Amino acid sequence: MKRVFLQVALILSISVVAAFITRAIKPPSVPQAIQCDPATLASDEICLSTVLGEWQNDCIWVDARRRSDWEKDGIPGSLLLTTADGEDFNQLLEAAFPTLAEKQQRVVVYCSDIGCGTSREIAKRLRDYQLVPEVRALHGGWMALSQAGLVKAQP
Repeated sequence: MKRVFLQVALILSISVVAAFITRAIKPPSVPQAIQCDPATLASDEICLSTVLGEWQNDCIWVDARRRSDWEKDGIPGSLLLTTADGEDFNQLLEAAFPTLAEKQQRVVVYCSDIGCGTSREIAKRLRDYQLVPEVRALHGGWMALSQAGLVKAQP
């Protein structure tokens, strides 16, 4: 019995040492801050800093994520325009039309992160309709908004 206890203690000790070494070599991943340089962006994108500085009082936020995500943690007052989960873009646009047509402001479309192409797709569709003077996709999307403390991440 004593021998089994020593074997278990030895295995546990080796495991703990291995865990510490692994953590020292590869620390836990921390989300990278979204970097945005206006000079390097595509013409259909915009940095959050530009929106907050130059467009702050003159933009409508459009959420291009899933409806459930928009309902959970979208920007208050934002419009839902998406094609995710089979949503009917034209029906959503019809519901959003009064706000877009009445305010005639710039539009910032965001989806989940840098790699999400939905915001650029929705921004292109809105530009094609020519309802507002300017439409851009937010570089970094919801992740940039979250890191800036503008939305609250929900569990």
